[in-house]
Amino acid sequence: MLQPPPSSLLQAADETRLFLWTGEFRDRRVEQMYRQQRLEPVRTLMLACGLAATAVFFLLVIRQYLLFGASLTFWLDAAVRGIGLLIGIIYQVLVRRASAIAMLDIIGGVGMASLSTLTFMTWLIGAPPALNAGTLAFGYLLVIFLLLPSPAQVVLANAVYLSIGTLTLTLLWLPLQTSSLFNVVLFLVIGNGLGAVGMRQFKLERRRNFLAREEARRVTEALTLARQEGRRHNEYQAWALDALQVGVILFHPGGEVHSLNRRATELLALPAGALRPGDTHETLMRFLLQRRDFGDLELSDVRYHVDRLLRGSGTIAAIRHASTGKILEFTLNRLPDQSVAVTIFDATERYALNRRLRHAVEVAGDGFAIYDSQDCIAICSSRFAALYGLTAEQAIGKSFDDLLALGYERGVFSRDEREAGSTAGSTTTSRRHIPERMIEIRTTAGEWFLVHERVTPSGDLVVVRTNITARRRMEDELRRAKEEAERALADLRGAQANLILAEKMASLGSLVAGMSHEISTPLGIGVSAASHLSEEVEQLTNSFRDGQLKRTDLEDFLETATEATRIMQGNLTRAARLIQAFKQVSVDQTTDEVRDFGLGEYLQEIMLSLAPALRRTAHRVEIDCAPHLMIRNRPGALGQIVTNLLMNALQHAYEGRSEPGLIHIAVTVPREGRIVMEFRDNGKGIAAADLPRVFDPFFTTKRGTGGTGLGLHIVYNLVSQVLGGTIAVSSRPGEGTRFTISFPQTAAS
Repeated sequence: MLQPPPSSLLQAADETRLFLWTGEFRDRRVEQMYRQQRLEPVRTLMLACGLAATAVFFLLVIRQYLLFGASLTFWLDAAVRGIGLLIGIIYQVLVRRASAIAMLDIIGGVGMASLSTLTFMTWLIGAPPALNAGTLAFGYLLVIFLLLPSPAQVVLANAVYLSIGTLTLTLLWLPLQTSSLFNVVLFLVIGNGLGAVGMRQFKLERRRNFLAREEARRVTEALTLARQEGRRHNEYQAWALDALQVGVILFHPGGEVHSLNRRATELLALPAGALRPGDTHETLMRFLLQRRDFGDLELSDVRYHVDRLLRGSGTIAAIRHASTGKILEFTLNRLPDQSVAVTIFDATERYALNRRLRHAVEVAGDGFAIYDSQDCIAICSSRFAALYGLTAEQAIGKSFDDLLALGYERGVFSRDEREAGSTAGSTTTSRRHIPERMIEIRTTAGEWFLVHERVTPSGDLVVVRTNITARRRMEDELRRAKEEAERALADLRGAQANLILAEKMASLGSLVAGMSHEISTPLGIGVSAASHLSEEVEQLTNSFRDGQLKRTDLEDFLETATEATRIMQGNLTRAARLIQAFKQVSVDQTTDEVRDFGLGEYLQEIMLSLAPALRRTAHRVEIDCAPHLMIRNRPGALGQIVTNLLMNALQHAYEGRSEPGLIHIAVTVPREGRIVMEFRDNGKGIAAADLPRVFDPFFTTKRGTGGTGLGLHIVYNLVSQVLGGTIAVSSRPGEGTRFTISFPQTAAS
């Protein structure tokens, strides 16, 4: 908030630092604040001045009637004065409704200018004597300067307008005489001079009074705030003392009681009014001793303790209060002003806690101890000390090195096992460098102890010892059991790997057997055709040698040779295709090589290698794959997967069905870089209870008929571990089974 300058500046410096020559504040913001505070007084003065000016201006019509009678001059003058009456009414309304001092300044300036203009108009209608014009202008100037409550700029503007207008009319319109002109000029000069001086004095006086009032208001507010702050300070002090959880009694340097808080009254069980203003500490001590609050203590004993505390010979005096049973701790402190502050603390809970702590120490593990900052035992349990053949009282005060030496001397620890890091061999420095640690130690009796050490923020070392002999024995037994289980698991995994390899070899052997049967047929036909051709060649040769060769014989031979050649070429080509397919599939199934291949063509080669198995059934296999779909992956794993799925379907899906089945293999590319192969049959499906277990090793529904339960397990491992893909199965009884395999188009290196 903007504050006016203090009135003391009027005595401390020249007024030119605060005021302009017009008497207004030099700081426009301070001037605006001053004028805004005078809004209502200014409004009242403007209403009064406006009412008086309007009334006088209008009532002068009577004088004009006496001078001019009911002439045209009179009626023109009356019309002008009627306009003045209307302007005066409007002026009154605007002044009453103005809400800001700036608006009042504008209304006042315009109103005064309007009065001057109307006066000039009456002079033009009926010219007054020059002396009357000068006198009237003089009066107007005094009214403008002394009564118009507007800024100096507005006042001066109206004064200049009135002076110039009067002088102009005097020269151009009124009857001119030298003495009359001199009188008008003299009145104008005197009016402006006196008005300006009076305006300055009035404005200065009002603003000095304003500064004095503001200074008085500030001083009054400061005093009020100081008193309130003092009361609040005393209240806060009382509240703070009452909020403390300790009792506080303050004594003046002379020993008189200054104040005591509610907690002190409660701890000392003082009745209301026990201490009055002016009572001394002697009064308080006598009152407490008369009630025998401190047992058999006498006044001299209390004085002794007080003097000892004040001299600094002691810090705390603990006394049990007889009536409440509480243990009170008293501390005395002399303040800088030689007053004394007594604090009373209820130590009952702490003393009880210490007793409980001593009991807890005895049951804490198989040994508990606290070493102080000098590495000497401050607290220990009897079981901790018993390890060294001591009692708890004998162990307290002994250092760590003393106990260690005693342990070696009495054979508790073996000197041959002083490895670094164990409690038995640690030094004081090494123990303090680690904030917290847990170690295991062993005694010569074969007992194991877990030692938990922690350094507290105060520098103490807390040691908790637990006998873990039984746990160590159990851990040894568990370790041996774990090693045996790991060996059994390794043997099981080896057996599983051998079974998987045997399954693959059996599959490959079955492939070899079927392929050899397939190849033997075209080779046998080729051999028969070759034998027949050889016989025909031999007959032709004999006929030629005997000279009996005929044209018809040669034509028959050529026809026979052509047919035999066609038969041999067709069957040998078929055998070569079978051998090539078998070679590629068998090589892929025995290697893990990554290569580029056409997926559709490779599936056809797999079906060709499996033709013997398919020919023994009436089931059909349909392959739906883009003809030029190239992938870079492991064809051996893919061939093994398709083979196992097909053999699994032939063995399980159509059991007990006479009608031929359909196996559909569809390959799609749902997004770039991903292959989805769907293997679907229309067989009897898989039971809901067996569906979650189809990929488990050794799970089969043909246990007694040669099933090993590794076919689909091998498929799952090949998809997830070799192809880097996923496999899912869905089936409903009677609706067939669907295997969905998703794997990357390009295998990871």
